[in-house]
Amino acid sequence: MSQKTALSFKNLNQNSSSNSTASPFWTKPQTKKSKAKSIFKMIWKWFKILLFAFFMLMGLWGCFQSMADNTVATDVNIGSGLEFGFDFGKTGDWLYDLSAGGLYNQFHSFSSWSLDYGPFYGFFVWPGCWLVINLMWACNSWIGGLNALLGIFILLLIIRTFSILVSLRSTLQNEKMSEVQGKISEINAKYKGVTDQAGKQKKQQEIMDIYKKNNVKPFAAFEQMFITLPIFLIIYRVVTIVRPLKSTILFGIWNFAYTPMSQIFGSFANGGWVYLFFILLVIPVQFLSMKLPQFWARKRNRNASTVSNKGGKQMKKMNMTQNIFAGVMSLIVVFSATGVGVYWFLNALFAIAQSYIMHRVILHSRKKNTSLEAKLDRLILE
Repeated sequence: MSQKTALSFKNLNQNSSSNSTASPFWTKPQTKKSKAKSIFKMIWKWFKILLFAFFMLMGLWGCFQSMADNTVATDVNIGSGLEFGFDFGKTGDWLYDLSAGGLYNQFHSFSSWSLDYGPFYGFFVWPGCWLVINLMWACNSWIGGLNALLGIFILLLIIRTFSILVSLRSTLQNEKMSEVQGKISEINAKYKGVTDQAGKQKKQQEIMDIYKKNNVKPFAAFEQMFITLPIFLIIYRVVTIVRPLKSTILFGIWNFAYTPMSQIFGSFANGGWVYLFFILLVIPVQFLSMKLPQFWARKRNRNASTVSNKGGKQMKKMNMTQNIFAGVMSLIVVFSATGVGVYWFLNALFAIAQSYIMHRVILHSRKKNTSLEAKLDRLILE
């Protein structure tokens, strides 16, 4: 064999070895644009995970701090417990200004931003308190505590606006879960009685294929839970520590600082009976905010008739869980400050309005055969 022929075989072998590690011809080469998009999606995914973890951590921080830290303890009396207000002498009204001393001397108070009470109060509670007290002072001539009602309403509106994309995404994922329930029930029936590991794995794979085909992300429906706790604690703390809110008597009958239970059982004959009407107003609306979305979902659910017995049992368990949650919320309204009950009432109205709007949007989207989920994904950069 000549030297030239040997070199040719050597080059051929080198090309073959180099090509053996190359991508197959049927694989679409990844462009710079698609690679950048994949990297961005991965960064956005981890950003969301860290963001939800941060909100959950802040919620747990605020919850445990409220139970264990005496410096953030609350009191219904003006000048007692942790309070938020203006600097002494700014307005000349002792219901808004933190006193320098004397009769209304605070045990703990703050009027400017700081981390003295931890990150939960510094990053979440302080902005809410600042917004509410400034709105209340701007409308301090309003009667009947309407300025306090406005402050809580605007704060809740801002928070709901920031969290609306997560809420919509959670609602849409619940809708998709309902739509594929019939197919999931068929898979459950197909593998009924299967106990071997291989059969269970095959069943799980078929369910995951259904989710993937219909773009269902089971855990996305729980995203809203990660922001519910911090939102509740923020509003709860704002209502219980903003100095003028503690002195608000809504419509001249319901004191924001008092708890309905203490008034009903402690001073029923001395005017505490009016808090019965407060409970009868707030709790039914809270209950409706949980049941109406279910009613509208059943009304538009196209696969309701295909749900199996197992699916029906799961639905009953879900309803039971929601009923227990509604009971817990009712207890919170009864045993918390009246101002917290006002927040729950307004929040329930927001939830009902949002659920109805989503109901109409989903029906309209179905008529046009468009993917509302895809539009929402583009909004949240997915």
